[in-house]
Amino acid sequence: MKFFFERMKYAFWTLQFLVRTDAPLWLIYKYLRLRITHKILNKFSVTGRHYVETRNEFRLAVSKLKLDNDWFTSHIPTWLRALDASDFKSQKIVKCLEVGSWQGLSAYFLLSNLNNANLVCVDTWEGADEHKSVEYLTSVESTFDGNLSEFTDRLIKYKGTSFSFYNSKFEASAYDFIYVDGSHHSDDVLVDSIKCFEMLKVGGLLIFDDYFWKYYDKAIDNPAGAINLFVRLKHHQLEIVCFDYQLIVRKISNSVRWSDE
Repeated sequence: MKFFFERMKYAFWTLQFLVRTDAPLWLIYKYLRLRITHKILNKFSVTGRHYVETRNEFRLAVSKLKLDNDWFTSHIPTWLRALDASDFKSQKIVKCLEVGSWQGLSAYFLLSNLNNANLVCVDTWEGADEHKSVEYLTSVESTFDGNLSEFTDRLIKYKGTSFSFYNSKFEASAYDFIYVDGSHHSDDVLVDSIKCFEMLKVGGLLIFDDYFWKYYDKAIDNPAGAINLFVRLKHHQLEIVCFDYQLIVRKISNSVRWSDE
């Protein structure tokens, strides 16, 4: 009974959070439908159970890595569902970008799961607002380097802010897959959202981490505030693929630029 009430309490909180961060009604509907559907499929369908088993196997496999936390592996079934809904495995090369890499766990999963993936990891390895009290902050970059050492032939490491990366390396329609998990303040998330969407190929996947993450006092200052504004702006150019704690969208078209002529 206690578990039931805890679940109901969390469900109420998520709905309240969606409203407080100005989520459009159609996105709230998508969240409710996809979250319930995918939870059922993960538990009762053959494919869904396989995703859960793959997550559990990966957790065992990465026990060899040096990790101070695991903020990623719970999302593996969501990622696998999204990847299976794409044609990445049939491509010769899948160009991937990760904004925010920390100790490299998500990068390790992507490179080990997609043998045809080439990945660019962008990070300062200095942490964000919420990391200033982390005792192991000075070793995060060296931990990343050690964890990803077996993939150096398919990995490019860019040390710097996402802003500096866009200014120096920007290329429209360059990537098949982009994971946004950098600064979590809505101002930065909005810039990452718009820039990364422009760098994404039509048909590519864009994953936003920590939609329901709350650190800043004002709900709108957290990632969801920026993500909701982004999907309102680009809703004709994207489709929602998965939505639980993370939001995954597919780009379905480039923007139409109107001419005055």
